[in-house]
Amino acid sequence: MNKILKRVLIIAGCVIGAVVVGAGGYVLYVVLSYNRIGNVDLDVQRKSETEKAVAGQTYKAISYNIGFGAYSQDYTFFMDTGYDENGNPTCGTHSTAKSKDEVSFNTAGAIKTIQDNDPDFVMFQEVDTKSTRSYKVNQDEKIQEAFPAYDHVHCINFHTAFLPYPINDMHGKVNAGLTTLSKVQIQKAERKEYTVPTGMGKFFDLDRCFAVQKIDVDNGKSLYIVNSHMSAYDEGGTVRTKQVEELNAFLKERHDAGDYVVIGGDWNHDLLTNNPDFPEYTKENKPFGEKKKSPVWVNFYFDDEHKSPLTEGYSVVASDNVPTCRNNDIEWEPGKTFTCVVDGFIVSDNVSVVSHANIQTKQGNKGLDGFAFADHDPTMLEFKLN
Repeated sequence: MNKILKRVLIIAGCVIGAVVVGAGGYVLYVVLSYNRIGNVDLDVQRKSETEKAVAGQTYKAISYNIGFGAYSQDYTFFMDTGYDENGNPTCGTHSTAKSKDEVSFNTAGAIKTIQDNDPDFVMFQEVDTKSTRSYKVNQDEKIQEAFPAYDHVHCINFHTAFLPYPINDMHGKVNAGLTTLSKVQIQKAERKEYTVPTGMGKFFDLDRCFAVQKIDVDNGKSLYIVNSHMSAYDEGGTVRTKQVEELNAFLKERHDAGDYVVIGGDWNHDLLTNNPDFPEYTKENKPFGEKKKSPVWVNFYFDDEHKSPLTEGYSVVASDNVPTCRNNDIEWEPGKTFTCVVDGFIVSDNVSVVSHANIQTKQGNKGLDGFAFADHDPTMLEFKLN
């Protein structure tokens, strides 16, 4: 073997060795960095002067997944796949927001949307505090500043090691969670964890959970305002099925105690198909006139017999005036982008629904109606405690 070939082989061996050691080191870093927060008490930032909710009074709640400020109308996400009109596969491209300015624009727009609707309770999902993907814009801090008269709770549900994928737009390190606001004093707040995927997938998924806020009512009962964000990218819905079971255990406990429960959130389930309140919507006759094949992440909350998986004493409140979620395989283009309703409410049977509707945002960066500041639009519920 001549000297040149020998030197090339040595260099190649060193490079391969370095790659193997580096990859092994990264895997070790990810594994050692991973931990689940579990079920813990949450801090309540007390700002409201209203001590108790009032039975018989009408309250307004809004749930809004703000998508870490990245999802402008021209944004696509690398994990979102779908199909075009001919059934050909499509896929998004970005992992982080396009710029810090866009994060700031979208965060401000989402906040103003909520301010304009003046709710009593707000459930935000995908709120970043210090993340690579959102240029370290602290969205939770901006929300607190915008709602100075509301009690505030932030519940972490995404805390990752540095994620080096995709290579051209690395997702980076993430700190994010659920933010809940209340015009009535929150007496106690708790984090309750959901099941998450097993295997390597758990290292890159959210630390799924639901945040429970307990509020006193003037009749001696308690109102539980809950903020929930269930799994996405769960083909077949097996993880979400387990998560529904875990939520049901909480719901049964509260039902047995005679409490009021209002849950808002991103369910990552289609809430309209097979819903007995909307008999016109089936897997063949999709909401909003959808003709394209559904993305693989879409699963149905109601089964083919139109039954809800909820425990006794609770119902789903969903609206069909406009969609609440768009797929991010392509840019937002009305009539072309796949849409559905995955955001809505669950209420106990001692809560009367006064009205409900989805809120279509406007004046996004493409000048179109809908999904102006996120890949979700907010949903609203007006209710009374019986």
